Amino acid sequence: MPPNCVFEVDDVLREWTWREPFDFIHLRMMYGSFDPEGWNLVYKQAYDALIPGGWIEQVEMDIRVRSDDGTLKPDSLLAGWGDLFLKCSERAGRSLRTQETMRGAMEEAGFIDAHEDLQKVPLGPWAKDKILKEAGQLQYAHWSAAIEGWAMWLLTKYGDPEPWTPEEVQIYLAKVRVELKDPHVHRWGYM
Repeated sequence: MPPNCVFEVDDVLREWTWREPFDFIHLRMMYGSFDPEGWNLVYKQAYDALIPGGWIEQVEMDIRVRSDDGTLKPDSLLAGWGDLFLKCSERAGRSLRTQETMRGAMEEAGFIDAHEDLQKVPLGPWAKDKILKEAGQLQYAHWSAAIEGWAMWLLTKYGDPEPWTPEEVQIYLAKVRVELKDPHVHRWGYM
């Protein structure tokens, strides 16, 4: 780690008390973390904490799973994953649409010269391109490790059409994991 890099754990919704301004602030995978007021506060505090000319960078995923070649069947669990969790997150008041709203919210906080770089990231090692294949393997590992954490709270508190039991969530996730293992489905998501 470079000597001028320091990691600190804190609650970004509380008043930022760092004494030195930042050159760069990076946010990643924060979707669903805050309600709209929370996001506005985070962006405003980030804006105020940066030196003039400083940068904020945020990386978020779209939770909807897609396929360009029809290998992701419309009736599959993964094809319906995004819509299910978008509904649940809206009921929870913590939208999972951060990738769609972050630029506008940053600009509202005072940031200028905003850029977006939308990328398709494979979910699984199916891509022929070496870099995309590796990205797909990493994304598969990410999903495999994280889906229970993503699903359990939302589905047991705000499930559709009503809250699910933990057992129902586990059965659902077992089926999703089976779909994730299918190497013939060329699925991806936006980042």
